[in-house]
Amino acid sequence: MSSRRDFSRDTARLGLIAGLAPGLASAQEALQLRSIPSSGEHLPVIALGTYRTFNVAGSPAALEPLRRVTTRFFEQGGRIIDSSPQYGPSEAAFGQVLEQIARVPDDIFAATKVAIDGREPGLRQMRDSPEKMGVDAIDLMQIHNLRDWRTHLPTLRRLKEQGEIRYFGISASRETLYDDFIAIMRNEPLDFVQINYSVAERKSEEVILPLALERRLAVLINRPFVAGALFPRVADRVLPDWAEEFDCRSWAQFFLKFVLGHPAVTAAIQATTSESHLLDNMEAGRGRLPDDATRNRMASLIGLSGRPPWD
Repeated sequence: MSSRRDFSRDTARLGLIAGLAPGLASAQEALQLRSIPSSGEHLPVIALGTYRTFNVAGSPAALEPLRRVTTRFFEQGGRIIDSSPQYGPSEAAFGQVLEQIARVPDDIFAATKVAIDGREPGLRQMRDSPEKMGVDAIDLMQIHNLRDWRTHLPTLRRLKEQGEIRYFGISASRETLYDDFIAIMRNEPLDFVQINYSVAERKSEEVILPLALERRLAVLINRPFVAGALFPRVADRVLPDWAEEFDCRSWAQFFLKFVLGHPAVTAAIQATTSESHLLDNMEAGRGRLPDDATRNRMASLIGLSGRPPWD
């Protein structure tokens, strides 16, 4: 199976990827911003994830590509960093990376999760996260895959009231959690939800995304590339000419712009150890986005909606 690295090399040879080097005209355009409904605060639409990519030992060799990627992310206007104690040492690795970056923005939006059972263990885990991530406080604390959510939600409400966190929410990356996820959205005063969504995984379009609009919840999207599984499906395809209608120059931008085209989405989380991939991904947050009719055309082109892309 071809990787995105192989795929990107081949498509670049064909001249299909643009905007990968800093200083290009397209890179000067600011990332689009969207507001958090509960506060009106604006965030850039492309976020940096730490799942797998930051799950590394703290050696200089392991941290160096992450330092380069994170530096580029900030230079391109990125602010949202999403992590979890469930991602091995990712929180601590990000904190170590921050120490090595000369210019760290003052307005990093640090998002992480509680991923343990029990009130006191959960509270300890949540209070350990800022030190691990190298930030003064966590902006957004989420309940990882609804783990022990009945215990953690009252704690999150109290932490927000006390000013220890600014926002709280829930996350899910499995459709088996959706019934409970929807019930919590309907009955609890959340700020954020994080859910998987892509051109190949559209289940959340049925209830979750419309409900987020109705309940005025910010939405972070994970798995926009289905953990990289989308790229082999288009490895031998040429990007359609009509992608130019929404300023799309690569398949990565195609997949991200599909997600960002939904009005409920606040930001899409992408994760990479490659500077060129990062710069390519960031371009999806600039320029025009597809409308509903175009997004349906995009899904039809890929032909995977409702089916796992590895089938």
